Amino acid sequence: MNAYCIELRHSPLLTALPVLIAVDLLVLFGRSRYWIGVWPEASAAAQVVTLFLGPVLAGVSAWQAGRASRSGMPETVLAAARPAWQIESARLAATLTLGFLAYAIGCLTAVAVSFRDAGPGFLWPSYLLLGASTLIIFAAVGHLAGRWWPSATFTPVVSALGCFISMLALPFKLNVLAGPPDQHLRPLPVAVRLLFALALALLAVTAPPLRGGAGRQVRRHRTPPLIRGVAIASAVLSVGGLAAIPLVGELRVERPSTAVSPVCDRAEEGAPQVCVWPEHRKYLPELAHMALRLDRTPYAWLKSPRVFHQYGLRRSDMGDGGFDIAEGHVRTAAIAMADHVLNESLGVCTPPPEEKRAWQAMDNIHLWLEYRSMDRDPAAADAGLHMQGVAAAQRAAAQVSRASEEEQGRWLAEERRHLLRDPAWCRSDVQE
Repeated sequence: MNAYCIELRHSPLLTALPVLIAVDLLVLFGRSRYWIGVWPEASAAAQVVTLFLGPVLAGVSAWQAGRASRSGMPETVLAAARPAWQIESARLAATLTLGFLAYAIGCLTAVAVSFRDAGPGFLWPSYLLLGASTLIIFAAVGHLAGRWWPSATFTPVVSALGCFISMLALPFKLNVLAGPPDQHLRPLPVAVRLLFALALALLAVTAPPLRGGAGRQVRRHRTPPLIRGVAIASAVLSVGGLAAIPLVGELRVERPSTAVSPVCDRAEEGAPQVCVWPEHRKYLPELAHMALRLDRTPYAWLKSPRVFHQYGLRRSDMGDGGFDIAEGHVRTAAIAMADHVLNESLGVCTPPPEEKRAWQAMDNIHLWLEYRSMDRDPAAADAGLHMQGVAAAQRAAAQVSRASEEEQGRWLAEERRHLLRDPAWCRSDVQE
């Protein structure tokens, strides 16, 4: 404990802890804020900060591990009353303590800002464990590098940069960038990554130094057989864990809809019902009013489904026609809702490829329905959305959306005539 407290006091992370926390919060809120009020998204956002904390810990850990050698104290360490692995453990533990402190503050901040809007639940442990394993892996890598190549600048810089690049370049992922409610992390891949992290940390504190001469002979003489066995076993486990990560399969998979009870609501009596994952309940009032506006148009031929489901709640062998909420934007939900209304009103329409005006009419009506559902100026509704190949439809639908109801009705009737010029183009008996 004395060695641990000394290492803690001398760690550069202690001085830089406020900066580290500021970086944590900057990444948490600067990257996006749509995760606020959604527990799986908040969990993923809190875990994403390890993309930056991990390399920092690797660099600091490398500096800490090589400090004794740079101070000319290898013989003192070898002759200490405590075994060398205990001293190394104290160094690594001090680095991890400060790294996890910054990580924990980010997690608690995510809880504080999400608690009011998120409803029942809490941060998902699988995401937090994934972030913890990433911190341990990179701190251990830096510690081992610092023990073997005790440079004050080269090793920390290379460790930090190498870890950051590996986060982006590895064929398997050590983190996830989003946490949609229709997906979750599989326990086995998370457990394998955590096992690999712990084995690597054990190797970092028990591995013999790369040192020749008398120091090496003294170390061989003083290292107990048990510690040598632990080092060998941890090396084998590290290699095995690294090889097992890609073999255990995808980190994130579809979440079964049977795991929860959907949250459903309607804007008023008789309006279509909207059902979402419980974690997305904060979007339900806006989605319910979108469904109401699609149902209450003054045009008799437009018909709305009685229920709209979010993506993942009604999976089938034929696919999933539910609406999605991408990165907190309900605009993607408007696209799927408009598609449902169009199919309910006209059937599934597939004009011949050469009938460009019919395809244009279908795009025009679809965009008009999207703008109608959101009840916003089209320019505001399209903000941040990049759609390919529908620029003409966007202009036409945006222009008519700002006109009177009478003008909109005439325009819609004309577009519908173009689309139904041949009754065979739209079939209501096609199953989704």
